Amino acid sequence: MLIIPAIDLKKSKVVRLHKGRFDKITIYGLNPEQTIKDFIIKGARRIHIVSLLGARDGKILYEDCEVIKKLVKVRDVVAVERCELQLGGGIRRCKEIKYFLELGIDYLIVGTAIVLVQILEANFTISDISRAYSYADKKFVVEKEIPEPDIIDKLKPEVKEKILVSIDVSRNSVALSGWLVTMPVEPSWIITKLIEKGFSKFMITDTTKDGTLSGIDVEVFSRIINNVKNLQNKKIEFIVGGGISSEKDIETIINSGLPVSGVVTGKALYEQRIDLHQLIKKYQG
Repeated sequence: MLIIPAIDLKKSKVVRLHKGRFDKITIYGLNPEQTIKDFIIKGARRIHIVSLLGARDGKILYEDCEVIKKLVKVRDVVAVERCELQLGGGIRRCKEIKYFLELGIDYLIVGTAIVLVQILEANFTISDISRAYSYADKKFVVEKEIPEPDIIDKLKPEVKEKILVSIDVSRNSVALSGWLVTMPVEPSWIITKLIEKGFSKFMITDTTKDGTLSGIDVEVFSRIINNVKNLQNKKIEFIVGGGISSEKDIETIINSGLPVSGVVTGKALYEQRIDLHQLIKKYQG
């Protein structure tokens, strides 16, 4: 199993949010380039990078773009063995996907732009979605949230292999737009539909646990994955995250028997609750 350390960026600073809330933020004062270098030295084979304001606002800021470029360069210089980078946060257009893949990012995490299209197919209307956004005190602007309604059709099969569809879960609903908005759609239904459309990689995050250090709720992942239709006939990859607080949480995921290929951890690393190097030696193989 991949042990995937996270670097969450907010205006070029390394931070962590509590349940995705911007009013509950911890700034660690770490240099992003040194942070990724340390992760690589400790044996990381994949690193998770997110532009938090990009996820919230639908566009990665210039400052964060510049940091991401530097992180790719550090990876290319430091990593003796293969170290993949997965990037998310406001990636909603084909040109952005093309840009970051050409930059050297290995996998792109795309949520809102793809998931909203599926929600529309679930017989929700633009008015329904707009109402949900208003409950979160957020204005729904179609051109920003779904700038390319036909994005799924535009993506070639080889590009879909590079997409990690972000399934952000808040109880029985899916969270969108930086987790500020929730829609009552069954996550397993969305995954099933996207598998039918050629996607094979998914990242499931329990937003109610993320950044809390309260431990994972493996039943959340189990319920979703086990309800995906025809999963046994497909080669599908799942990465999970949200609430990792100790090595015991890693063991719980492994012992669950779920087809999980990686787990993302952030705050537990920065708060020194877990030892990345030891986890990699023990579980990554």
